[in-house]
Amino acid sequence: MKKFYSLFTFFVLILALECFAEEKKPARFHAELDFHHNLGLRERCDWWTLKRDEYKMRGNALHLVLLYHINSRISAGAGIGIDGYKEPVYNTFPVFGTVRYRPLKKFLDPYLYTNLGYGLGKNEHANIPGWMWDAGIGYTKMFRRYFGLNCQFGYNFKDFSNVVSAINDKGDFYDRRMHMIRHSLSFGVGLVF
Repeated sequence: MKKFYSLFTFFVLILALECFAEEKKPARFHAELDFHHNLGLRERCDWWTLKRDEYKMRGNALHLVLLYHINSRISAGAGIGIDGYKEPVYNTFPVFGTVRYRPLKKFLDPYLYTNLGYGLGKNEHANIPGWMWDAGIGYTKMFRRYFGLNCQFGYNFKDFSNVVSAINDKGDFYDRRMHMIRHSLSFGVGLVF
């Protein structure tokens, strides 16, 4: 019986030490899979401007991001994605770099982020190339070392180059290359691995 109590006390002490021990260091590398909804605010072209009250501009994006945590407050990484916009319709495949900064020393879940990259495309079937830039705030809640949830809210900028369009000019249709800039608000939710 004494052996049982000694063994039981030993396991209770080990369990207590594990519960009150300092948390293990977070992982240096993480991958994120994020889904974003973009609410279009305004789009400017060479000769017209589309506004939210006239067109229901919107879009969705799916991004895969690989992050390296330089220290507890700064992370950097790279990502790829599939972005689709409606009213008017554009698709793009962005490749981008990302930087995240956690301004609060004691509370590391919220962060500021920025993404900068280029959308790959061929100007065929609304597959348009162009620059992209995102900036905003985010919040990550890690439940395990390699599992958590991520939420983001920010500004989305897309610069579509060489958009080919058919324009009706007195009944004639012809192709013209345009330069378009789109401004959107972005809401994102994702998984962290």
